[in-house]
Formats: sequence, C-alpha cells, structure tokens
Amino acid sequence: MNHNLPFGFLFAFGIASAVSTVGCGSAPPPPVHHAEVSERVFEAVAPSVVAILNDDRADREQEIKESEASMGDESHAPKHVIDLSPGKEPTPHGTGFMIDGGLIVTAAHVVLRPDRLKITTRSGQTVDAELVRIDEVRDVAILRPKTPLVGVPPLVIDDREPRVGEPVWAMGHTGRGFWKLSWGMSAGIASGTVEMFGEKLVLYDAGVYPGFSGGPLVTLDDTGKPRVVGVNHAILFTGSMGTGPISSAVASSELREVVAGHPHAVQAKLAEYAKQERAKVYADLFITDRLMVNRDANDQQVAYVMGNARELESHGTETRVPCVAMIFGLPKGEEEILFELHDPSDVVVATETKSVRTNEHQRVAFASTAMTFTPKTGGKYSVVAKRQGKELGRGVVTLDVPDDDDDLADDHDSDSVDDGQPDVDIVVASAGNDNPLVLSGIRAGWAERSYPRRVDFAWFARATRGWSGINVSIAAYVLDQEGNIVGRSDGCFEPELRPDRPWSCTGSGSAVQPPLPLKEGAYDIVFAINDHPVAWWPMEAAIRKDRAPGSDVERWMKEMRRIQIKRKRAETAPPPPKPAAAPKAPKAK
Repeated sequence: MNHNLPFGFLFAFGIASAVSTVGCGSAPPPPVHHAEVSERVFEAVAPSVVAILNDDRADREQEIKESEASMGDESHAPKHVIDLSPGKEPTPHGTGFMIDGGLIVTAAHVVLRPDRLKITTRSGQTVDAELVRIDEVRDVAILRPKTPLVGVPPLVIDDREPRVGEPVWAMGHTGRGFWKLSWGMSAGIASGTVEMFGEKLVLYDAGVYPGFSGGPLVTLDDTGKPRVVGVNHAILFTGSMGTGPISSAVASSELREVVAGHPHAVQAKLAEYAKQERAKVYADLFITDRLMVNRDANDQQVAYVMGNARELESHGTETRVPCVAMIFGLPKGEEEILFELHDPSDVVVATETKSVRTNEHQRVAFASTAMTFTPKTGGKYSVVAKRQGKELGRGVVTLDVPDDDDDLADDHDSDSVDDGQPDVDIVVASAGNDNPLVLSGIRAGWAERSYPRRVDFAWFARATRGWSGINVSIAAYVLDQEGNIVGRSDGCFEPELRPDRPWSCTGSGSAVQPPLPLKEGAYDIVFAINDHPVAWWPMEAAIRKDRAPGSDVERWMKEMRRIQIKRKRAETAPPPPKPAAAPKAPKAK
C-alpha cells in the first residue's frame, strides 16, 4: 500500500482543521505537504528531547590502573595500557524527554549506572541526574536533573492510544558508534497497540536507530499540538524482502502508571513466589559422577556438571549409581546429607552420608555420592537426598538388567518426579546443553567493582512433559529482597509446547535488559512462562575483591604467575655450557 496519499491527506486535514478560522463560504486553505508538517513537529518537540549518558570514565580509568598494576611480571609483557577510544568524553546511551514537574522520562534499559547519570540538552547543557523511579517490566525510568534545565519545555502525555493509521513521529539521539546524527526524527504510521511480554506496546513502521530508546513517540491532537503517545522501546523487525520495519513504543497508559508509582501487577505474584521458594530447603539431583567445583578469580564458587544418565546397565553384579546434588536453602555451617537408593518397590538398597559445609553468602551447595549394590531386578530406581529425615529431592534412573523378566516398557521421562505435576528445572550457568547434558559455569553470585550497575547471567532450562500452549515466552525476572523487580529478560520463545513432550532451552540475562542490582546482598531470579512462575534461583551480589592485597586469591594468582614464568624461562633458557675437561696428568717417566 502507498502511504504517501494517506499521509498527505491526514496531515493536510489535521493542520487545516486546526488553523482554519474562515467561514463556511470561504475558500479552503492550501494543502500542507507532510514534509512541512514533520519539520514543524521536530521544531516543536526537539527542545524537550535530551540525551542520556552513563558516564563510565571513572570505571575505565580504574580498570586501566588495575591492569597496569598486574602487568609486567613477564619480561616481554606490556607495562602500560593504551586507550584507543576516538574521544574521551562519554557518548549518549539513549534518549529522554521532559514532562511536568521537571522530570525526565527515558527507557529503563538506557539506565546502566544510576550513580553516574548525566543529561545533555540540545543547546549543549549537561547536568547530573538522579534516578527517581524505574520499572523494568514496562521499560520506563524517571530521572530528575540535579540542576534545572534551561529552555527544555515539558511535553504532554496523551491519555489515549494512537489510532491505526494515525501519523506518528519518533524522536531520539543517535550519538553512539562511529557515526553521529545527534537529534533526529523519523515519521510513520501507527499499526496498533498490542499486549506483548507483559507490557502494552504501540507498534509503528517508522525506522528508528540505536540511541532512540527512551525518546518520545508523538502525534498531533485536534489543535495541531504534539502529544506523547509512547516511549521508544525496541526495533522488533528491521524489514526484508519488500516488507517494512516494525518498531515499538511503551504505550502512554503504561507511562502514566510509572509516573504515578504503580508497580506492574506481575510484581506481587513473583515476589510471593520468591518468598515461598526462599523458605524451602530442597535439591536438584543429576545421575552422574562428572562434577567439578572450584572458585573463580573473585573467590566465588563455580561448578561444572556433565551428564544425567537416564539408563544404567547392570549384569547382576555389583552396580554403581553416581549422583550429584545441588542443594538450596541450607543455613551457614556444616550439614549431613543422607543419600538413599530406592528400588522399584521403594525399598532402600543402599545409603551414604555426605558432609556439606555452607559458607557465608553461599546460596547453593554441592554434594555427590556413588552408591554400589547388587540389583535383583531391573526397573526404575530413585536416588533420594535427605536432610534431618526430610526428603530434599530425587533423581530417577532406569536400571537395565539383561534377561530380567520385569516389564520396562515405561516411557515416562526419567528426569521427573512422579508427583503428577509437570516440572521445570532451571540452572544459572555460563552455558548449557541438553543432550548430552552439560552445565558449565554454574554460579549463584555476581562480583562487580561497585553497585549499582547492570550485570549478566545465563541459564539452562529443562522441563518434563505436561506443558501445553502456543506463543510461549520464558522470561527471567530478578527481584531484590523487598520484592521489587530490578531486571527482566525474555530468554526463550517457543512457538508451541506439546503436553506429550519434554523440552529445554537456554537464555541470557543480558538480552535487552540485564538486571540492575542497586546494592550488595541477596537477589532472587524467578523464571516465568507467560508470567506463570515455574522456577527459582538465588543470587548474591558482592563487591569484587580479587585484587585485595594479601588475600588468598591474590597470593594464589601470584604464585601461579611465578610458577608459569619460572617454567617458561626454563623452557627457553639455553643449555648450560659443558664443563671444561680436566687437564691430563703428566705420564710418569
């Protein structure tokens, strides 16, 4: 469809109706070209639009100092760090605009460092700003300039959604990357308002650019004045094969909710779920003996699990059943975990007790066992982990005994517990794979130089049969201890789930909107399928101390470097000279 005619007609009709003061018998005013209208909209709105910066110069300078302090142990290592940035001044990360009360609206994902926010106006005024309110679900943040902005008038938030086909203009600042457009604008038409990923979004076909996030989407009211109908959110589709782009903006009704301080309805449900999960002590079990647990450079526990056997083969002799348990909710100190192996009749055929020590701020503990027994029959065996006589969790494995007459024709997913309910297990790890199962970098903590700042995480999810639906989004919500959502990421999307099939997926917390912990302490990640909570994972935000003088990690790293340098020097050193031959004694005459 050719949009030029509707655009020209709508623009001319809107402006002419607003400015005409002649009577019925007078000649109609000349039509106004849509390019002229766009220019007038830009001139009216641009003074209210600002650039949002997260000044990271101090972070970069500190990183350079730390790097230079740790370099130079090897003879040929560089002694200095060279900054290759074209400019030393920070570049804008997004856009914002002024509303009543001297407040600035922007997108939540534009706010990377709330303690280092700056606002720059079109006239060049730059001031510090503070974060007043942030809604990670609706992707809207409210800032307050610490110094009044000069010549920045407020824009009016419309109380309606734009009509389908109504002209809209998106404005923003694109000062990122190698090219710089500064304040810009694109025009299009509204395609409608939809509910997507827990928020109400206005879809439109105007092409927008990186840096437009947080800028206003405006239309004209009956008097020809611009009104905000949305906050630029994301580029949903860039266009291809003759189709145009699709962009999105958070609807003005959602913006009004954020300005009023009303949290998203899903927050209370997720906070209650997290509260219930925190009060539990439970375990996820894997039938494998491939477990490695160590500590990274920040002295945080990191684990690696490989494999989750669904079947083991026995020849009627002594059989070994290995198992790894990830245990949640243990108090600080030492605990005894009892592992029991149950046969198909639920009779205990082997036991082993393991001691587990949980340190301060450690929210996930690991234990492993390898029980041996001589099976009398094949079938489904269960490994049960218990604490103080209470079951924490179990893993199920099928034991195949050749020539056994028992009927093993049970195709139920062996990873599940037969409690009649579908289940989802999620592990926060650097990487995950389903078949064969590999979980690397399993962690329950973030370590940064300071907070607040955006952080990253990844996860692996696996589910039993019993889930059904189409257009299923699996999202991760990060909550602080007050139950406030501080991050939201849509990590997996399934076009369809079938009730007769298990499924798995991987996701990343860095997708679009990484979480924003404001301080050290405990956080909860609640995983939800279309806003239905299904799984929980604990996290701990800590300050990086890997360079702390005299720490165990620092001494360990220095010792490793010393050993490596000594080994390298030994490999490259020339061979020692051969000792000179001793002079021969004179022969006796």
